[in-house]
Amino acid sequence: MSFIQLAEARYTTKQYDPTRKVDEADIQTLKEILRVCPSSINGQPWKFVFVSDETIKRKLSEVSFHNSQKVNDASHIVVFHVVDDIEAFEDDIRLRLPEAAVGFYDRRIKPLSDAAKQSWLSNQVYLALGFFLSACAEMNIDSTPMEGIDTQAYASILQQVKGIHLEGYKTLFAVAIGYRDPDDANQPQQTPKKRRTLEDVIENV
Repeated sequence: MSFIQLAEARYTTKQYDPTRKVDEADIQTLKEILRVCPSSINGQPWKFVFVSDETIKRKLSEVSFHNSQKVNDASHIVVFHVVDDIEAFEDDIRLRLPEAAVGFYDRRIKPLSDAAKQSWLSNQVYLALGFFLSACAEMNIDSTPMEGIDTQAYASILQQVKGIHLEGYKTLFAVAIGYRDPDDANQPQQTPKKRRTLEDVIENV
């Protein structure tokens, strides 16, 4: 299937089949895809937590507002985090990145306010989101990006899990992944996509 066909077929899943789980081999592939995602200056200011444990999913569902049922029924919840310690990030890139990349950061990003720097860092995580959603579509895995969650509550729940290290990071959003319920009314076969026309969104010079 071509990429345009994937884009046309992909949709935000509203109902998941709780009996179907994503194979562990596919989960490992998705983890590797996130690892190699692009980011400005190769800063990689992120962490991703894959949640399949049903007890933790239930806890997350309780702080997921209108997304509660999706969190319960999906195979996995992937929680996207952005670095929240700017000084630690700056120390890291000076150790890890080439001089030219650090120079760009020092000239263009470092002089900004902390809020603007945090926004720039968060934008990199949204790049990873687009990469991830496209990968899911190519692998025939359904997905639902979710900003409608209590991010502080998510962070609190995950920080209590043994072996999870999120110090210096904050939760941005989550993505439910799995396989659609056959009766999901939002799938394009039942509810065609509504998009603006090409003339509305593209300009040529």
